[in-house]
Amino acid sequence: MSNINLLPWRESVRAGQKKQFMVILAVASLITVTVMLTANMWIHQQIARQQQRNQFLQNETAKLDLILGEMRNIREQRLKLLERMTLIEHFQQRRNLSVRLFNQLPELVPPGVYLSSLNVVDHSLDIVGKTEAYPRVANMIRQVENSGWLYEPRISSIFASDVQPIALSQFSMRLRVREFIPGATQ
Repeated sequence: MSNINLLPWRESVRAGQKKQFMVILAVASLITVTVMLTANMWIHQQIARQQQRNQFLQNETAKLDLILGEMRNIREQRLKLLERMTLIEHFQQRRNLSVRLFNQLPELVPPGVYLSSLNVVDHSLDIVGKTEAYPRVANMIRQVENSGWLYEPRISSIFASDVQPIALSQFSMRLRVREFIPGATQ
């Protein structure tokens, strides 16, 4: 056989392959760097956009906190005003109680029953008086129950008195006064 030296040919092929490999490696590196830079820019844009959203939400939350604080103050003022209105309404109702009581007292107290004292405390009415007979006090209790604005008449005590010339029985009674409701007919 003849001696053919294929080494230079192999070296030139290897050199070509090495050059081709280096070009492919450079292109792949360039593509990788480009993709990484593009991905990095996209991620930074997304982060910046999210930070803008977060800042917007924080600003809006701060505005809402201010509004909620104002609403809380308005609610407190409203509750105070409602309490004042209720108190004034209560005073107006109580103001008419004595007039109403003295207007209807002659209708409620039958003949033969004499009242010595009348005391109003909150929604209670304490009555102390004298009567000629027990049935007259019972009649007074029935009339109180039918009045509609007085209720729960209770006799605290009733006893015969030994005072002469007329023997009158002394009694004490407690009534409850119904609160006046505006617009309701009584």
